Amino acid sequence: MMKNVLKFKYWVFALFLLLPTYLLRFQLGPLPSTILELIVLGLIAIFVVKNISRFTFASCIATVKKNKLLAIGITLFLLAATISIFTSVDIKKAAGEWRAFYLEPILIFFVLSVYLKNLDEKTRKNTIQNYILLPLILSALATSILCIYQHFTGYLVPHAFWANRETYRVTGWYGFPNAVGLFLAPIIPLSLYLIEKNWKKNKKIAGLSVITIFTSLLAILFAKGSGPLIGVAAGVGILLLSYKKIRIPAILFGIFAAIGIILLPPTHSIKQELFATNYSGQLRRDIWSETFALLKDRPIVGTGIASYEERIVPYRGDHWIEVFHHPHNIFLTIWVNIGLLGLLGFVLILMCFFITAIKNNSQTKFLLASMSVILVMGLVDSPYIKNDLAILFWLLPALLFSSQISSQKK
Repeated sequence: MMKNVLKFKYWVFALFLLLPTYLLRFQLGPLPSTILELIVLGLIAIFVVKNISRFTFASCIATVKKNKLLAIGITLFLLAATISIFTSVDIKKAAGEWRAFYLEPILIFFVLSVYLKNLDEKTRKNTIQNYILLPLILSALATSILCIYQHFTGYLVPHAFWANRETYRVTGWYGFPNAVGLFLAPIIPLSLYLIEKNWKKNKKIAGLSVITIFTSLLAILFAKGSGPLIGVAAGVGILLLSYKKIRIPAILFGIFAAIGIILLPPTHSIKQELFATNYSGQLRRDIWSETFALLKDRPIVGTGIASYEERIVPYRGDHWIEVFHHPHNIFLTIWVNIGLLGLLGFVLILMCFFITAIKNNSQTKFLLASMSVILVMGLVDSPYIKNDLAILFWLLPALLFSSQISSQKK
């Protein structure tokens, strides 16, 4: 029994099944912690104990040389995050976010990359499907079913979102509606991967993936997440372009769709949403304007981790609106939290990801689509600064580089 408990793959399964458990918080002595963090630490500890004898300094150097751009990006990203603890207004709070949003997700990336790299091809594919993607879609399915139930009952929805039926939005486990789409949308391309791989081999997994996509889209609609829906459309568009047989029809469809949107009257809700001319869009433009004013005074260091809410106050124009936790743009969010050096590292990580994914398109198109969903959502939100989203973000390069290694072996 104890031997099974200590099996690394079971901890991987638990990690991706229980991503929302970062909401279950408690004190670990003087330190605040979460159920998710205990799973992360347990997974890392078991991996180190089981693999410490395999690591050598030479192998680490060899790994870095193969992915120099990624290594530079991660180094800058983590270094900037570490420095930003000490430029924040609350060092204790900043240290907690540094641990949850930067250190632990990057450690998960390294652990999964090394673990998958050392598996043979068949075992690697089995592990990715059954111990990473399957629990991930089960987590998405549970979240989306809760959201659908909330839509009809109001269960667990805060009163502010329940009271006004005209603007009612579901919130899932999270307490606010934006979190629903930010979590579910990037999982949809990964569900499509399971459908493609299992349509003939394993009807149960394929069927479960179909149901997850359907319920996830419903949940995003009930949360009124326009950014996630546009992100999903962009991700599906990337997938369609990756298939040669339907590439031309996909391009033509995209062109006609764009022309159709342009020809819509200015008052049409879809056009207002896409061109940010409605109330939500105007609010975001105001937030971005205020954030740029702040960054003009603090371009190098930003605000420091967990300090945006306090340091944005002198720059605000709409004082009657609540102070938001972040500037609703993934690049601005990274910039204000960990400074210009951190933003540079983040951009290098993305560059390395997309260059590698495009080179290995036949094997990595679903990962490319999922990351595209994140970045398109990131134009109007911050799909990184949350415990589950940070781990989900770093999962994609971990899977990508394990696929790249597999391709090189062949």
